[in-house]
Amino acid sequence: MHTVQLLLKTSKYERHEIDRRFHALAHLHNVCVKHARKCMIRLQHDKRYAELRQLYNELVKKEKMSKEEKSQKKKLAKQLAACRTEQGLSKASLEHYIKVCGKQFSKLLSSQQVQAEADRVWCGVERCLFGNGKELHFKKLMDFDTIGGKSNKNGARFDLDAMYVNWLGLSLKCYLPKSENSLSYVWESLKGKISYCNIKRLMFSSGWRYYAEIVVSGAAPTRVSIGTSTMGIDPGVSTIAGVSEDACVLEELAPNAIQYEKKIQKISQSMDRSRRISNPNKYNEDGTINRSNRDPWKYSKNYVKMCRLLKSLYRKKHAYIVDSHRELCNKLITIARYFPVEKMHFQALQKRAKETKRQEKKTEVKQKDGTVKVIQKYKRKKRFGRSINRRAPARFLLELKRKAEAVGGVYAEVDTKEFKASQYNHVTDTYEKIPLSQREKEIGKRKVQRDLYSAFLIRNADLDFKHPDREKCEYEFEYFANLQDQLILKMKESGLSMRQCFGF
Repeated sequence: MHTVQLLLKTSKYERHEIDRRFHALAHLHNVCVKHARKCMIRLQHDKRYAELRQLYNELVKKEKMSKEEKSQKKKLAKQLAACRTEQGLSKASLEHYIKVCGKQFSKLLSSQQVQAEADRVWCGVERCLFGNGKELHFKKLMDFDTIGGKSNKNGARFDLDAMYVNWLGLSLKCYLPKSENSLSYVWESLKGKISYCNIKRLMFSSGWRYYAEIVVSGAAPTRVSIGTSTMGIDPGVSTIAGVSEDACVLEELAPNAIQYEKKIQKISQSMDRSRRISNPNKYNEDGTINRSNRDPWKYSKNYVKMCRLLKSLYRKKHAYIVDSHRELCNKLITIARYFPVEKMHFQALQKRAKETKRQEKKTEVKQKDGTVKVIQKYKRKKRFGRSINRRAPARFLLELKRKAEAVGGVYAEVDTKEFKASQYNHVTDTYEKIPLSQREKEIGKRKVQRDLYSAFLIRNADLDFKHPDREKCEYEFEYFANLQDQLILKMKESGLSMRQCFGF
């Protein structure tokens, strides 16, 4: 499956009509969420369900299970599913409930579009029941940007011959791109069978713009020629390092994303000031929100404009990050076909440290009486949350995997705990943990950049991806060291520097 997004030509009446349909969908979504939350509360108070769940969890915790225990586990799973169905917590029951509620909007939304929204709610319920979800939340009208579909015969139907979207009385023309390359790519993408059509809206500074998101079966056409070599990838929070047979790559992820963050921060501060001026009764004397006050919030016209501008900036930031990642992925794919990548857990890295620890080094502090006191400062609890938000490294790895597999490449993950690329020294065949601030390592008689050397080791991994192939590393190390020296020299001459990550 792949998607083709085309801009819709809309009049004032058509924009108003589409906004009415988004408003109806938001109402149905929140009604369905309210119903699902009630069902989940009933399920929590079900004693039988609690007993069955306890028995099921005890069996799951066991490392090895006998045949009887496995059959018992299956029976318990069926019984738990039956309990959830009794309380109305199933995909079919939510679809039936929202179908009844959606009859009043039959002129605005089709039955399949309503069912698609019930499926979204069910995904949230599944995360709460079986995943790491804590609570099922309601959504604001501004957060709704897509009206989904299930087939091209119901709801929003895309007509390829006329390049129109017909949707319950609305006939919306699709704009085609002006450039020849983009136009040829669109026509090539639309050759497959059209599965369904979504209606999407994006916020711009001038207001909403509406798009037809056409979902087409089959793989998307490729415009990138794939390489032949193997490239080891060492992903970082802000950078990416890659080493192949003939090339070294050291790049900063989304280098201009900070510009959008500064604008977002400035507008957010202005919005906060406006909100406080318009609602003095909603705040305590210390500046915190007064939760006991139930008066409705008041917003000025300028606040509403800034809200739209903020949403537009978030859209621009997201679009820039995605485009930057895709360009970098295309660059890597033209070099290599096989991508062994170090597995990263960015969700753990973005959280603050729980334990309070002191620094190893001691600091001298001069006091008022002139005496000097030696103290050990506390370590910062902040980790990499802001950098991950700014650079989106996990999104880059997803894009690399998708693009590599689309053109016939191979994406494989290396277990960090077993491989330990950042600690290994192939010359001494030992592991040594070095601080994160140290961006250079001395391997033999050569100094190497830390991330590039890790990518070099990942590229020369053994067949099990559990340990570097030492003989292969010794054979190719000198050539790699010369390549990385050339790369670093070129980057310094062009003015590219990032001391905290690159080391220069």
